[in-house]
Amino acid sequence: MELATGLIFAFLYWWCVVFNPELGIVAFGVMAFYACLFTIIFVIDLEHGLILNKVVYPGMVVALLLALLPQPWLAQQIGTRVAYAALGGGIGFAIFLLIAIASRGGMGWGDVKLAALIGLATGFPLVFLSIIMGAILGGIVAVALMIAKKRKFKETIPFGPFLALTAMVTLLWGSSILSWYLGLM
Repeated sequence: MELATGLIFAFLYWWCVVFNPELGIVAFGVMAFYACLFTIIFVIDLEHGLILNKVVYPGMVVALLLALLPQPWLAQQIGTRVAYAALGGGIGFAIFLLIAIASRGGMGWGDVKLAALIGLATGFPLVFLSIIMGAILGGIVAVALMIAKKRKFKETIPFGPFLALTAMVTLLWGSSILSWYLGLM
């Protein structure tokens, strides 16, 4: 895990400071924070099937505070960034709350809180991209595990790792992915 985290940090530094110097060290710090946060969530949910409140709630507070920082990779003004973060958090929470209620225990409440955190981190409209990519990735892995007979149809698979992974992808490349997708339409 330590090696993976070190490689992630090295990649983020290269991406934010070397490859995209206009982003700079602030972007690296923000991305490094989110990488740590989502790595912790990824590993704990994968190993224990839990998304801990003591990780998610402080992450939510920091995500809102980070929306106040100058972020050269986002064109919006501070007030707009905070509003988009809050709107993204509300949308993520609402979507997963409805799914959790409708699934009657098929989705855990940790996933609901994680979706709110992802919405705060990615903002509106990128929260939709992150959630959709997480669902697609989770579905592909679930089908592959069933085909390989590693899981049965009714067995649960932690959803948090897929959401955490796609949240980082969205933070790094979400605007480009969304622009590409909208260009196809």
